[in-house]
Amino acid sequence: MLDTQRLLTFEAVVRIGSFAGAARELGYTQPGVSQQMKALERDLKTTLFAREGRGLKLSEQGEVLASRVGEILAELRATEERIAAVTRLKEARVRVCAFPSANATLVPAAISRLRSRQLGIEIELFEAEPPESLQGLEAGEYDIVVAFRYDGQPGPEADDPELASIPLLKEPMMLMLSDDHPLARRKQIALSELKDERWVAGCVRCRQEFVNACDDAGFAPRIDITTDDNLAVQSYVVAGLGLAVMPHMTQSFVKHPKLRSRPLLPERHRHVTATVLHSQRRSPAITKVLASLKEAADAIAASSHI
Repeated sequence: MLDTQRLLTFEAVVRIGSFAGAARELGYTQPGVSQQMKALERDLKTTLFAREGRGLKLSEQGEVLASRVGEILAELRATEERIAAVTRLKEARVRVCAFPSANATLVPAAISRLRSRQLGIEIELFEAEPPESLQGLEAGEYDIVVAFRYDGQPGPEADDPELASIPLLKEPMMLMLSDDHPLARRKQIALSELKDERWVAGCVRCRQEFVNACDDAGFAPRIDITTDDNLAVQSYVVAGLGLAVMPHMTQSFVKHPKLRSRPLLPERHRHVTATVLHSQRRSPAITKVLASLKEAADAIAASSHI
């Protein structure tokens, strides 16, 4: 069996390129690092380093270990996190990560429901967009991830059978325009009618979905402004600097008084899900939080008629 601390030191030596640099980063003496590397070579019964003048070069065996050490350490960290998660969940402490608009609407409503029932569940909140949030779930950093995908995109469980996703919301993508735009009085607008418009685009995944939709409609959009700030998107639209296509949820927590939103044809949707590890799905604390998220999502859908 390989010693984890020696692997951590080896990774630092390879990344920095010297024993001395690794020693400074890790807080060891240079002889201490050298001793650890000699011990690792004894464990593996091989030579990992070949000195060339003052430089440090990996042997062929060292190159093999260097190519795998990051993956090995990441898997060890994820395993430690998942073991720690079992303890946290038994203590009814749940880490929830959600994307910004869900953290502004869905998640607060769900936590409020939990607290009103005095279930003794403590929630630790985080914010991140998928796929980074889902990677954090796999690494053991979160217990529940509220994520999203668009029509035609597979759920995260398609790539990782360890994950399970629970549908929460299917929300339409809406066209945002100022109330003085010539099309503002129309009830529905076909995207193909808007090929000559200027556009304001949102987050990276939203922007890509929008570009794909325009491609399906037969044109490439002229995107003049990009911003992840939902209020900024609305402000640019109201100022007449472009139109925007945004998920319905973004209007439920911020709505500029001079903004108009209209359904787009053909319809496109954002699917909001709660994703967990299969191994933790039956945890009592996870089950209660998932149920609360679903109730909050149903309430949002009913009040917004989506």
